[in-house]
Amino acid sequence: MSFPRDMLVDWAAVNKTFLRFLVKDFVKSEKGTDFPAFFSTPVDSDTMEKHIANFIEMRGSLYTGDIVLKEYVDLKRYNDATNEYRAFYLRGQLLSLCRNSNQPESCNTVPMDFVNKFNCLTSNYYTVDFAELADGNWIVIETGDGQVSGLSPGQWEFKYYDDMRAILHKDT
Repeated sequence: MSFPRDMLVDWAAVNKTFLRFLVKDFVKSEKGTDFPAFFSTPVDSDTMEKHIANFIEMRGSLYTGDIVLKEYVDLKRYNDATNEYRAFYLRGQLLSLCRNSNQPESCNTVPMDFVNKFNCLTSNYYTVDFAELADGNWIVIETGDGQVSGLSPGQWEFKYYDDMRAILHKDT
C-alpha cells in the first residue's frame, strides 16, 4: 500500500490487509535504527501518525514523499544476517547476482530457476531483491530501478561494469 504524505492513511484498511507490516518510503526503510522493524495489527491512527512523523524525520532529506506499507515476513537468519540476494538485470539479461546482507557464504543460494523468471520485466535496467523465508522458501522482497539501486556489500565494482559493458556492446 502506498500513500502520499498529504493523504491520510486508511488505518482501518491496513488493519484488514496485514497481520504485520513495515513502514518505508519508495526507496528505504529505517532498518538498523530504533524505528520499529514492524507493526502488528490492529493499529490506531493516532499512534501510527506519530510513528510516520518520526519515520519522516529520521529519513530527513532522503525522504521520497510517499509512505509505503509492506507485509512483514519472517526471513531466515544466519547469525544476525538475513539471507538476501540482489540481482541486476540489463536488457533482459541477468547482469549480476550477489549476496546483499553480509550473510555468510555458507548460506543457501537463491535458486537460479527462480532468479531467471524475472529477466522479463518491462524495464531496461532494474534490480530484484530475493530473500529466503524462515521456512526455507524464497520470495521477491523488492524490485527497483537499476539507476538508483546500490551495489551489494562486497560486490566487485570492476567486474560489474565490465559485465555491463559486455551486454551493452553485444547489442550494438
